[in-house]
Amino acid sequence: MRQSDCMQLPNSGWYGLYAVALLESDRKKALPQIERAQKAIHHRQAELDHTSAVDPREIQDLSRASNYLGIMLRNVGTESERLLWD
Repeated sequence: MRQSDCMQLPNSGWYGLYAVALLESDRKKALPQIERAQKAIHHRQAELDHTSAVDPREIQDLSRASNYLGIMLRNVGTESERLLWD
């Protein structure tokens, strides 16, 4: 998703937290950033569950972001002691 696309979303707070988590290079800060982004994504998904006018693109973006954060989370504490994006 491009930055300009994010600006068009009705509630894009999750996207900012997701971007911060993606860009975090400090191992000590990565886990809390990932968890914060996951909570924001889950909260937004719950909001959309109760909304009739839902943008299917945002639902897809939320799903992809959630999946990628899950991959990152599994790799934060691996034996290699490297972050997925090192």
